[in-house]
Amino acid sequence: MNVDAYRNRILPVRSRAEVRNAWLRRRLDELLPELMARAGPDFWIVAAREYNEDPVLMTLLPEPSMSARRRTILLFARQADGSVERLALDRYGYGDLYPAAWDPQTEEQLAGLARLVRERDPRTIGLNVSPEFALADGLSHAEHEAIAAALGETYTARIRSAEALALGWLERRIEPELTVYPGIVEMGHALIAEAFSSRTIQPGITTTDDLVWWFRQKMLDLGLQAWFQPTVDLQAHGEPFLPIGQKDEGRRKVILPGDLLHCDVGFYYLGLATDQQQLAYVLRPGEERAPLGLRAGLALGNRLQEIHLGAMAVGRTGNEVLR
Repeated sequence: MNVDAYRNRILPVRSRAEVRNAWLRRRLDELLPELMARAGPDFWIVAAREYNEDPVLMTLLPEPSMSARRRTILLFARQADGSVERLALDRYGYGDLYPAAWDPQTEEQLAGLARLVRERDPRTIGLNVSPEFALADGLSHAEHEAIAAALGETYTARIRSAEALALGWLERRIEPELTVYPGIVEMGHALIAEAFSSRTIQPGITTTDDLVWWFRQKMLDLGLQAWFQPTVDLQAHGEPFLPIGQKDEGRRKVILPGDLLHCDVGFYYLGLATDQQQLAYVLRPGEERAPLGLRAGLALGNRLQEIHLGAMAVGRTGNEVLR
């Protein structure tokens, strides 16, 4: 299917916000209690200042929030019945999703944080600091110091890394998200199929850079946000094979018959991201399919994927699987 045929499936911005907020409420109600019980902290503080947002914070804020406001602090406290109390120390509030727990007219923000911690007296306090995972290391150094100073020695001694909780929140998906995601991946396949088609490529004229910017423009036109700058490269007889990231000055970029094309493309939609790599062969005149050697190489690559998939298990890292 032509990628433009998906336009009617892509929601307008207001409808996207409604869907994402419904998902967020369900994630907070159903998923967060399980994750906090598994990861262990009694109290989770997620804090950031405007223009320097913790990536986890941005997944916790409802639409149409686009940033922290001055300083935003979200608090999550485990209750005896397994539920999680949610509070916000923020000047503008988030309705019943995060009830306001601070009056800026009567109290300093960090003093309010310290008060709430004392009232709940948690045994452990999770902060988003991590030496290993950047996505779980979103608390800035200055904010860490400010929180520690506000809490005092007794409660600062109870601070632990919330790495497992932050990663769990980012990696786990609820049923509605899992239902929608295959359709988003399908759009990604259609996007790549259109890019690698004769409707887009004119051998002898079109360059790999042309395709890179075609991807960016098409995603923008469809109302999708690029996750990263796409890459498109080619392999061909007489062309050196360069590792990813190595400068490619001097390499041919004009696409010709007999080239093997590779792309890496991803976009955001409804808070979910795609990340797809695919290959395409440009047929020479008279050819009806790729040469046998390329097809055999693809089969071996697919077999390697199956081996990796078979080695994956809960609790193992990607590096452990590769070893």
